[in-house]
Amino acid sequence: MLRQYENSIDDKRQFTALVKDIFPEEAKNINLILMAYNMGIAQDIQKANLLNNTFAFRYVKQLMDDYGISRVNADWIVSVWCSCYGNKVLGKACDISVQKQGGGPAIKDNKSSSGKSYGELFVYEKSRRGNGLAVIGFRGDKNQTIIFQNRSGNENVIEIADNSFSKSSIEEAILTEGFKYIGLNAFADCEKLHQVVLPVSVEEIENSAFENCESLKSISLPILLKTIGDAAFKGTGLRTLDIPKSVFWIGDELLAGCKSLEHIKIPDNIARITDRMFMNCSGLKKVELHESLNAIGERAFFGCSNLDFIIIPDSVQQIGQDAFTGTDDMFIVQCSFGSFAEQYCRKNKIKYQLV
Repeated sequence: MLRQYENSIDDKRQFTALVKDIFPEEAKNINLILMAYNMGIAQDIQKANLLNNTFAFRYVKQLMDDYGISRVNADWIVSVWCSCYGNKVLGKACDISVQKQGGGPAIKDNKSSSGKSYGELFVYEKSRRGNGLAVIGFRGDKNQTIIFQNRSGNENVIEIADNSFSKSSIEEAILTEGFKYIGLNAFADCEKLHQVVLPVSVEEIENSAFENCESLKSISLPILLKTIGDAAFKGTGLRTLDIPKSVFWIGDELLAGCKSLEHIKIPDNIARITDRMFMNCSGLKKVELHESLNAIGERAFFGCSNLDFIIIPDSVQQIGQDAFTGTDDMFIVQCSFGSFAEQYCRKNKIKYQLV
């Protein structure tokens, strides 16, 4: 990738997009790559004459001290940048080889400048949702990027507590494997939050967990996620959302007010589009419904002013009041003769096309 798209290295937005596109299933490695990149390692490698232990030392130490990265992972990602980009792409003299077992620059002291380890900067309480701890706060000075640790002493950390980071200045939230619950309003109204990395272990995202995170343009939901609460992503900057097939319940207003949302595909495991699920999604243009969908809730597409076409399958036997009010002036429903959708369109004077 670095050879093929070498010019992208100086364009943060392009480089970030490329990494996510090329390695879509490797969230952990993507995060490590981008974390070192955001620290300026690429530009420093370009300027360096020799990539040696002294050069690499400060990156490994900063990753460990400020971001809680393990010694193994910090050594590995720094060695990858030095060897793969510095040596193999730029041809720089390099004493660092890629470390698979964390055998890179020696860092004996894992204390931060404040004298506390990264894990000690978190504040915890007993989880009310499971057997373990819940994060209720973070006392570190560098709180733009927070890597949530899955252990505190001898106890597992399994939850981001209700309201714990609401209205905070956090920009990137990275949850390590083991977290199961994201609480009510956990990251609500975090206007700068633009990146969220969720581990496979997350099972529940509670009501309004990310509501009004307007900088959040994309998020990859865990493949074992079970439930998503009311308004969980309401008012975010999401352009689309892939709901895993493991999800069996979603709440009302899930994506309401997401003005950048353009395309959505409802997976087979979701039997009902909930009330106000896409209300006021003014940018929504394409909706794909599956052949076993049962119902469309009240005001489900209310105010979707750019939506001009939808195919409603015969399986739908319930459509709520004002489900399509405020859509495009040319909005038309495609449905079968004699279907419930046809009856609904006739009753509510909605244009339709029979197939």
